[in-house]
Amino acid sequence: MADQALLPSLRARLPDAASAPDALLLSYLADAAALICALTWRDAVPPELESAQVRLAVIFFNRMGMEGEREHAEGDVRRAAEDLPDALRREIFSFRLART
Repeated sequence: MADQALLPSLRARLPDAASAPDALLLSYLADAAALICALTWRDAVPPELESAQVRLAVIFFNRMGMEGEREHAEGDVRRAAEDLPDALRREIFSFRLART
């Protein structure tokens, strides 16, 4: 499915993104698709992983401004970010193509 078709699902999961431009959200969907394709050795995201693509785009959106950081602290507030949550990694890896 084209990223444009996933845009309403992404917006529904991001209530804070009501005013975010479509171009930004489509960029995150494209980044998520590229990561899924790289991890699965496929040319396109399988339909079964479209939900994972949206969830990855949500993660990317929520990390906006944290690029390159694993942890961030302001006063007593600390934030930490995983590269890719284990549950999502397992779901994506289950669609890996075999290589010889």
